[in-house]
Amino acid sequence: MRIAILAALCCCLLSACELFVIGSTQSAPTRIERSQRSSISAIRLWCDELDSASTAAATDLMLHPSGRALLALEKHEMADDLARWKRRLSGKPITSYSVDTTTASAHTVDVTFDYIRRAQFQTLKKDDLWYIIKVMDR
Repeated sequence: MRIAILAALCCCLLSACELFVIGSTQSAPTRIERSQRSSISAIRLWCDELDSASTAAATDLMLHPSGRALLALEKHEMADDLARWKRRLSGKPITSYSVDTTTASAHTVDVTFDYIRRAQFQTLKKDDLWYIIKVMDR
């Protein structure tokens, strides 16, 4: 009787534990560099500038949709929007993203922050550097 109870207990314990793991369902998070060499890197740099409360540097990473630099008045008008984005994204990591190439120099990037918040960025390549032209909620 004791042997049957002990065998049943061992079977329950061994079936609940994973002794060997073959293959992993979790992949290592992809590292996104902070530069303007790619569209997602420019977005990461923009988010980091907002996190450090440097809205002037964040607006330097943005262009007008026509491809020209933003005017001082446009940067000033954008201050409230940048403050809102700073509150929404402060300290939240980029957990996933997908890049849709519309042209060779324009990408639409869907970004998920901290598995919850989603945003869509339109980026433009100018002089081998990527800039953000539009940020939208998703």
